[in-house]
Amino acid sequence: MSGSPTARLRLVGILFWLAGGAVITFGWMGMAEVGCVDCQMPYLVSGGAAGLGLIVVGSTLVLASVVLDAAERTARRAAELLKAVAEESEDEVRAQEEAREPAEAAQEPK
Repeated sequence: MSGSPTARLRLVGILFWLAGGAVITFGWMGMAEVGCVDCQMPYLVSGGAAGLGLIVVGSTLVLASVVLDAAERTARRAAELLKAVAEESEDEVRAQEEAREPAEAAQEPK
């Protein structure tokens, strides 16, 4: 599997969503075949609870991938801004040094 870790995390989350939907569907299909309400409870509990649990885990993984992706973009942008500020300050220091040199040359006795 290639790609960034956040893409893989998102893919795993989507797979959990699909698995949860499948578990709920199979639970419903099993429940639909049974006539008495008491006999339907095991299907409802196992299929519904397990399916919802898988969907919640998948949602958590997808949300975590979105948050991590946003954090990576923010860190990248902050690094770009810091680099721009550093370059700007270096240019300012060079300009001050160049302004100082002619003034010092004019003050030297000849």
